[in-house]
Amino acid sequence: MSLIDLKPSDALYLQIMEDLHKYWAPHEGQVKVGMPLIKGDVGTVFIQCGRKWGKTDFAVYMLWRHALLHPGSTCYYITPELAHGRELVWHNGRLSKFGRETDDKGRLLPGGEEPLKKYIKTIANTDSRITFKNNSTIKIVGSENWAAANGLTPDFVVYDEFKVFHPMFHTEMNPNRIVRKAPLIIIGTPPKPGDRNQDQYMEFADECLSRKDCAHIIASSYDNPHIPSEEIDREIEKLRLRGEDDVIQREYFGQISLGGRNAIFPMFDPKKLQPFGRVLNELSKDIKKLDWYCITDPGSTTCFAVLFAAINPYTKQVYILDELYETDQTNTTVRQIYPRIKAKMKELNPHIDVEDWYKVYDEAAAWFATELMGQYGDYFMPTAKHLHKKENGLSLCKDQMIYDTITFTDRMVKLKWEVQNYVRTDKGDIPKRNDHLIDTWRYLNAAANYDMNEIIQKKNLKDPSDRGWRSIQDDLDEFKSEKDWTHNIIPWED
Repeated sequence: MSLIDLKPSDALYLQIMEDLHKYWAPHEGQVKVGMPLIKGDVGTVFIQCGRKWGKTDFAVYMLWRHALLHPGSTCYYITPELAHGRELVWHNGRLSKFGRETDDKGRLLPGGEEPLKKYIKTIANTDSRITFKNNSTIKIVGSENWAAANGLTPDFVVYDEFKVFHPMFHTEMNPNRIVRKAPLIIIGTPPKPGDRNQDQYMEFADECLSRKDCAHIIASSYDNPHIPSEEIDREIEKLRLRGEDDVIQREYFGQISLGGRNAIFPMFDPKKLQPFGRVLNELSKDIKKLDWYCITDPGSTTCFAVLFAAINPYTKQVYILDELYETDQTNTTVRQIYPRIKAKMKELNPHIDVEDWYKVYDEAAAWFATELMGQYGDYFMPTAKHLHKKENGLSLCKDQMIYDTITFTDRMVKLKWEVQNYVRTDKGDIPKRNDHLIDTWRYLNAAANYDMNEIIQKKNLKDPSDRGWRSIQDDLDEFKSEKDWTHNIIPWED
């Protein structure tokens, strides 16, 4: 960090803030987002914002603010590609002439002031860099140049439109950022299916939700008071008429909505994931009644996925409790993975032996069963997936969510990610990637001979109005309401 940081009591600090806000000031929604970082409560702010929220102006403001208040700072504005960043904020002067006096269309007024120009030492067009008189700099960098990212030593960083960043950029640069304790702003609209680096975006969002040193904020387009709400309403109505509600959620409300019309599991609600400890505590009351399952999808070169679940055979309620999701090939051997599987089973139910679990493996991975028996003497049953159509298995998974006969714990991070990203191709086909835990879910239902028919019948009897069904009690109630004739009934004689 810089050797000299200005404080709110300093005269220069007050002058800089006055100049910063002379012709541009953050609106209330932007203040709410920026304050946790400015006050030092967090080191990272992850902002999922809708269109027209003002993300670019906010990013430029935060860069200028840090550069001027922290002399000697090296600040970076990172975009998916350098050409994108130069087009967005360089050629039009949004970065170099921030704080200028403009008309409604952003054009510099004749004789208009540039209150921040006095702080600039040089502007280098060749490498898109502003150097200030206090030796701070702001530079535009594209994430496609990830190989050079490990040479960056930032004091402040903004990632704009992180959803399409090169996946290696953050990996290369972040160690230096951590050493310098540089604040980081990640900003942009959520990804849609197929966006480059969509996976990394989702992982970052989940991580920032769980970490105390991060702030995860969802910002709506309506938060910007400078954009007439009627204008946003018109755009949303056009999308709604086309049935593109998922686009509305992403582009205007900053919500992650990946599936849309092609979603295979549109009924999945990630907010319903239950705290692991609470679910396990509830299960402890009926722990002896439950059937326990360990379902594996062994993969030695791609992913080794394991699902841990319990099923109440009396209520048919399914509890998806925990997962293993290993992609490092050095950790997918039987000798590496099985002790971890066994430890999970012991953690989930320490009252029964591992042998008492229903243990299943994908029949296509015969090597796993052979090596497991040879090294540990433990037996896993093969699936019979060749007897079951994938479409039918997925349909059963859907019904379990629709009829609320399944409970997920918050440990199901990767399963949640797979389900949210499980989208049919443009041709309507089921995807053949990123479905390892979804497959184990199907194998679980098959191994348990799970049947929804009985559950659906019970639900229809309880709530016949759903599909126009009537129960015997409905008929009796109707007769009684029309005429109280029950006193005329002659009781049956023994």
